[in-house]
Amino acid sequence: MEVYSPLVKPYRSSHKKRLGQHFLRDTGVIDRVVRWIKPHSEDTFLEIGAGDGALSFSLAPVVGRLIAIEFDTDCIPHLEAGLRAYESATVIQEDVLRLDLMHAVPTLMKSDSKLRIAGNLPYNIATAIIEKFLHCSLPVFDMSFMVQMEVAQRITAGPGSRQYGYLSVHCQHHCDVRLGFKIAPSCFVPKPKVHSAMVSLRPKQCLLDTDFESDFEDLCKAAFGHRRKTLANSLGKHPLIGPVSNRLLQHANIDGSRRAEDLSIKEFETLARIYNKEFRKH
Repeated sequence: MEVYSPLVKPYRSSHKKRLGQHFLRDTGVIDRVVRWIKPHSEDTFLEIGAGDGALSFSLAPVVGRLIAIEFDTDCIPHLEAGLRAYESATVIQEDVLRLDLMHAVPTLMKSDSKLRIAGNLPYNIATAIIEKFLHCSLPVFDMSFMVQMEVAQRITAGPGSRQYGYLSVHCQHHCDVRLGFKIAPSCFVPKPKVHSAMVSLRPKQCLLDTDFESDFEDLCKAAFGHRRKTLANSLGKHPLIGPVSNRLLQHANIDGSRRAEDLSIKEFETLARIYNKEFRKH
């Protein structure tokens, strides 16, 4: 995979280690991210972790509306100053994990536009942010995130690989995923110890029962809860699934001696569907 790393922009903001901040300073990478995202003039973009505007200032001129969310109060003045020229841009100073998305976002959206999400996610809460958006009820068209390379690989990993786990299954159950280009540590200030990468998640347009979704998550977490054990042993340890796990595997025609990392997304969905219909105590 290509590593993209031309000259970097001057450093402006002091980072806060506790917030997992690594500011993107490479103008070439910023331009490439925008080209990879392919923003349109009618899109409403929700940017997560806007920082001091490295990506915001490139998106604002080309999208219908930009909603920039940033938690760090030290970044807000520069972010607001840079976006002041764009009436369609709004800055929200808030922790995205605590923000009521259904209250904050719809009133700011441009009518009849696609809601798209992007951002350079703080390393320490990237997976939590992604999981929040997988569960939200907003009509999200797609999500384009810059994350640690390891996280991007886990999201897009296939069965049988070392990176394949609960996050892989959870993301690919809800979305079509795509691994983008790799980004070198030298493109950030301060330099992280790991490479980053772009990853795209496009939610699947299907409505599933909330009970099924709950069962799917419980079953997948139980299956991956003991990675070195067989599927039968792992599921057997769950307080609710355990008592019916052997019959569940038989109904699904899945060999209990297999391990969770060998099952496809469809096989996990089949297990959850059978459990929900045949074994769940409604």
